[in-house]
Amino acid sequence: MPESFIEFYEKTFDDVYRYVYFKIGNKWDADDIVSEIFQKAFEKYNTVKSNPKAWIFSIARNAITDYYRTKKNLVSEALIIEHSYPDVFEDKLEKEVELNCLKKSIYSLPKEEIEIINLKYFAGMTHREISQIIEKTEDAVKMKAFRIIQKLKNLVIKCLEG
Repeated sequence: MPESFIEFYEKTFDDVYRYVYFKIGNKWDADDIVSEIFQKAFEKYNTVKSNPKAWIFSIARNAITDYYRTKKNLVSEALIIEHSYPDVFEDKLEKEVELNCLKKSIYSLPKEEIEIINLKYFAGMTHREISQIIEKTEDAVKMKAFRIIQKLKNLVIKCLEG
């Protein structure tokens, strides 16, 4: 028997919120978007046939795309980069230089690789769930995630070296 919507909500809310907040970088807009996501999810929850977590993150991705589409003329790429990392992640890094190198390294990646990093590390999704969202095989996502991390390590080291 599938779980109730309330159980689903309680189980996925934190992951969805972190994902949206990371992508938006603004608490108030993130709150509004997450509310819209769960409202849409509530209305269609009884139609979910497979992985509900992948389904909710598909809704979240679309909501974020819609958000940026409506804000297109107001938001520059520099602002997105500047506000994409909430203070929570800055506290974990000892130096501002390291954070800047990490940001530069992440944003030097292609969009698909950035999305995989966001889904895996900020939304806490499994390779299987990510594969359903980006429509690639689970093995392809595993390999790509591994390669992205290796690439990021090298980029951050090069950045820190000068």
